[in-house]
Amino acid sequence: MTYLLAATAAATAAPPPAAVTVPMAAGQSISPADVAAYIDPRDIASFMPPPPPTTELVAISGDFFGWLENITMVALFVIGFFLLARLINAWMLHRSIRRALDAKSDTALAMIDKLNKPYEQFAFGRSGDAPGDDRNGLVLLAIGLAMAGFGLIQGHEQLIRVSAGAALFPAFVGIALLYRRRLARAAADGERGAA
Repeated sequence: MTYLLAATAAATAAPPPAAVTVPMAAGQSISPADVAAYIDPRDIASFMPPPPPTTELVAISGDFFGWLENITMVALFVIGFFLLARLINAWMLHRSIRRALDAKSDTALAMIDKLNKPYEQFAFGRSGDAPGDDRNGLVLLAIGLAMAGFGLIQGHEQLIRVSAGAALFPAFVGIALLYRRRLARAAADGERGAA
């Protein structure tokens, strides 16, 4: 509604454009180049409604969401690549186990044991002093701090709020992983002390 009121006010406030006359002799034709030479872009602009009002936040958020879309597409590609690599790894391991069982080899038991612990190579579910939770927690905490720092560098109040709110998720998960790792170490030290 305000857009229509603003357009009406602009149309009534602007003086009517002056009529453009082209001197022409009888029987003379006008080419498109001649017409284009007499058209002033300001005359065309006077007939167009003014653009809708925009704010600095709209311009910043458009760039921000463009970057966010690009980052999301790259992340999905990387995750898809790693999932495909794990699928190929599992397929090759199953194929090797099948061949070892057909050949009655002693290595089949070691491969089956490896098959029962698929996440051991990624430091998930390991016991002892494996740095899996520490490393993951520190990386997530660093991502959260980087997201909050991005908002502070931009300096726009709304963008600071959005980036700080988004930074809370990886930061809290990272803190939870570090705390869980600390509890696991305390429990392991308690068991060693009791033994």
